[in-house]
Amino acid sequence: MLQKIIFFVLEILKINFLILFLYFALMEAENLEIYKDIIHRSPIGFAHHKIILDDEGKPIDFLFIDANPAFEKFTGLKIENLLNRTLLEVIPEIKNDKFDWISFYGSIALNGGHRTFLQFSEALKRWYKVTVFSPQKYYFTTFFFDVTEEYSQLLSLKNREEKIEKIAEDTQKLAEDLAIAKSVLEEALYEKNLLLYELTETKEKLEESNREKDMFFSIIAHDLKSPFSGLLGIAEMLSVDIDSFSKEELVDIAKMLKESVENVYKLIENLLEWSRIQRGMISFEPNRYNIRSLVEQIYSFQKVNIDKKEIYFQNLIPENLELVCDYNMLSTVFRNLISNAIKFTPRNGKVWVGSQIVDNEVVFFVEDSGIGIPRELIPNLFKVGAKTSRPGTEGESSTGLGLILCKEYIERHRGKLWVESDEGKGAKFLFSIPLDLQIQE
Repeated sequence: MLQKIIFFVLEILKINFLILFLYFALMEAENLEIYKDIIHRSPIGFAHHKIILDDEGKPIDFLFIDANPAFEKFTGLKIENLLNRTLLEVIPEIKNDKFDWISFYGSIALNGGHRTFLQFSEALKRWYKVTVFSPQKYYFTTFFFDVTEEYSQLLSLKNREEKIEKIAEDTQKLAEDLAIAKSVLEEALYEKNLLLYELTETKEKLEESNREKDMFFSIIAHDLKSPFSGLLGIAEMLSVDIDSFSKEELVDIAKMLKESVENVYKLIENLLEWSRIQRGMISFEPNRYNIRSLVEQIYSFQKVNIDKKEIYFQNLIPENLELVCDYNMLSTVFRNLISNAIKFTPRNGKVWVGSQIVDNEVVFFVEDSGIGIPRELIPNLFKVGAKTSRPGTEGESSTGLGLILCKEYIERHRGKLWVESDEGKGAKFLFSIPLDLQIQE
């Protein structure tokens, strides 16, 4: 492409040089006959004209006065058919050209000067490189060269180059569209796989949840059956032979009935509370509370059991510790953990409650010097459906639901619950509450 353009430019320069040479030669010629012979032998097209004006002095045509053989070659017009004739007589269709030849040449003939230009003629279907000048008023002379072939090649090359560039642009656009489509497809495939994974995971969780709940209700049924069996046995014994029991024996039987009923009531109460949590019926209402006062209140409720087993209880929570929390939920957590600590601590043992700030949360603990927890039991302590209930150090019963409720309530606070224990060395239950919880308006 570049070689073609360079060749075309050199050809134009060569033509310009010849045209200018002839132009200046004529302008300064002393022997016109010699230069006229040169012009007629020249490879450059030559024609001499006189402009024709209308009554208002406006150019309306021009007359052919002279021309050379190269003119015939470049235009296809015979000299004998155009001398002393006008342009519109020789080429009437030229008036349909976009370029107004008559007005342009008329301006040169009337005003003088010279111009060089490249122009296409629709009438002759050719490109011409033209130099025009006026040797005297009303006359003008043209030197021209047919550059149709070279210019057509140049245009063809330009069109071809534009097509190549367009193909390259289209190819690039197609590549970009394919890349975008590939990216969209990969993203859709990733989302599909993620959805399949989530569906599979959800299905497994649902199946696991159903298994846990089946086991859970089986355990609840067993835990309910035992105290009711005891109650039925005592009721049958009293209904058959109540007169054979002494007053002291009847008091002991009444105490047994009371404990059985309390255990059944506590189990049913915990079961109902857990059920309400699962159905979203317990609202979360955080506000700012003093935690030491909350623990002191729990202590007052448990004082009878603490004194009965002669346990040393210590509240180590700072007096000024205030925290945004749901009071009822946190009371339930402390009540269950402290109750369990008392239950599994032998007489003259120790239970203490404390806290510490770690990063952006408060970590509370309830620790005891009791019997501890077997290692194989620890992973199941907070699972629904796992059998983890054990009798206390003095035969106290357990519902097996308390720790599950604690876990649910701590998670509602965006915290977590865990245990550290070795069998025979006591247990330490810990849970965290974030410091950035907001009071609910």
